[in-house]
Amino acid sequence: MARTKEDDLADLLRGQGEIMQETYSILEQEEKKDRLVRAAILASRQRQCNNLPGLDPARTYNLAAIRHTCIRFRLRFLPAGLYKGIVPTSAALAVRRLEQQAGKPVHGFMIMAPAKQFQLCDCDADPMLFIPLANGSYYLLHRWGRDVHPLRAVAAWPVRSWLHLVLTVMAVAAALAAMVPTAWLTTAPEASWWGIYRFGAFFCITMLAAAATSLSWFSFFGQFSANTWRSKHFN
Repeated sequence: MARTKEDDLADLLRGQGEIMQETYSILEQEEKKDRLVRAAILASRQRQCNNLPGLDPARTYNLAAIRHTCIRFRLRFLPAGLYKGIVPTSAALAVRRLEQQAGKPVHGFMIMAPAKQFQLCDCDADPMLFIPLANGSYYLLHRWGRDVHPLRAVAAWPVRSWLHLVLTVMAVAAALAAMVPTAWLTTAPEASWWGIYRFGAFFCITMLAAAATSLSWFSFFGQFSANTWRSKHFN
């Protein structure tokens, strides 16, 4: 019996259907692997060292460098099990590539991110996924979201430590004292901009700013970045 064009078309469609089914099956398997990696990342609750060969030295950081970055940008560096955000597919793929390269699984995931991205206990950029290494360093595995903007470092500068906060209060007070009109400070018509009265204005403004800062700091349980970069608590 001779084949018709309808038969050829049916065979073609059947073949395409099989290809599509195989494609969906592959995609489903890949998605399952990604879900397993995400689960492994979000299950990490403690530090576990990895001894992996062939890592990029430019992506390896010691704890001092990580601490400096956390304090500068007011970030936290905590186990990935405390992370409450979404681990993107690109991060899961980065883990799978590293595991394929190393020939073994990796574990002990750590994440650097603002405090609001973590499930913190009661007692605020962007996530970066690390794994601990046997030599005490940490390997930057993946980074997602927007880049940490330099303005974040500027905004977080006053709360790096108590010294940064004191310097900020004094700088603000000096700026305000410099802007106060001379006529407000003395009744002498020939008085120049600089004088002992300017220093008095600086002293008074500093005291007022220090009092307001102290009240706000303790009322809202303020914490310095140098003390909180590895803390699991809000306060």
